[in-house]
Amino acid sequence: MAFYGSAKGASFEDQIRMLHTAEVKGSEEYYVLIAQAREHGLNDLADAMQANANEDAAHGGRYGSMLGEGVSAEDAIWERARAFWQAEASARPALQAIADKVRAAGRDDIADAIEDTIPEEDGHAKRLEAVFKAHGKTLK
Repeated sequence: MAFYGSAKGASFEDQIRMLHTAEVKGSEEYYVLIAQAREHGLNDLADAMQANANEDAAHGGRYGSMLGEGVSAEDAIWERARAFWQAEASARPALQAIADKVRAAGRDDIADAIEDTIPEEDGHAKRLEAVFKAHGKTLK
């Protein structure tokens, strides 16, 4: 059974919307706390919260789909994924420019943290590229 849009207009739509908001905001808050826990050397706590955040983000996505957010047609899913790839593949220069500006303001530590994300963003693009290639899809 497809979930996409199944809660839209239903008598329980408000409850699904509340769950969606709680899961999405909760995962966002978890991710902030994860960074703070790691700064304090609480890696076991950060790891536990990371697992929770990942699951809560997935729950939020499922509830969002029930509300009709995103897209449901396969072609539209590939198109959205292509847009994500474009953002990931082009992130390096934008992130570097931000890091350079932050470094010029005297915050090498923050600039370093921004620069640390650049290889991950490149990896996100490569991960999507591999899936597109495996499915015989083009990225352009």
